[in-house]
Amino acid sequence: MWGRGEALQCARASTAVTNSEYQQLVEFLGGRFVAIDRRFEALERRVDEGFRGVDERFREVLGHFDALYRRLERLEQDYYAIVEALRRIEGLLADELTKRELLERRVDELKRDVAVLQARIEELEQRIRG
Repeated sequence: MWGRGEALQCARASTAVTNSEYQQLVEFLGGRFVAIDRRFEALERRVDEGFRGVDERFREVLGHFDALYRRLERLEQDYYAIVEALRRIEGLLADELTKRELLERRVDELKRDVAVLQARIEELEQRIRG
């Protein structure tokens, strides 16, 4: 088997290569290619395993995002339900305020009417006595 230096010296020494030298070069390079191929396959397996782990983590993170989006959607629905309920309450309060103002005016009218009646009763009692 040739070492690196021998292969380079052979290539530099002459451009004509004998069949024996060519065969030795093919065996040398073939062994190197097999070793490099094994290293690439091992590296590829490690990279694939690493990506599987990353893919699992991404799926986990995406699951968390899905859960967050569901929560946000529920919160948004609750928000709109609360806003609508507040609008109804505000509408009812406005109606009640209007009714209360009307009742207060009617009570004031009744007080004036009672005062007028009281004055007439007093006037009638004075006529009867007097």
